[in-house]
Amino acid sequence: MTKKISNAEDWLSAHDAAMLLSKKLGRRVSPKYIRTLAKSKRQPVRTRSLRYHQLYNRDDVLASKVRQQAKRRDSSNPL
Repeated sequence: MTKKISNAEDWLSAHDAAMLLSKKLGRRVSPKYIRTLAKSKRQPVRTRSLRYHQLYNRDDVLASKVRQQAKRRDSSNPL
């Protein structure tokens, strides 16, 4: 069984992954959300550790489905 050789281009920082996903979706996605995706069991994103930094797989980030957050109602306005 052969292993796929992974290139450096296949891995992104959280900031770069958030920018790529933001451009794809047309709205802002934070790097914190990318870290949350990596920890989720539903649609996990593969990670690779690089000393103190985490890198995220480009294909997994692009394949992830992101729902838009529901808008909260203003508590001062009852209507």
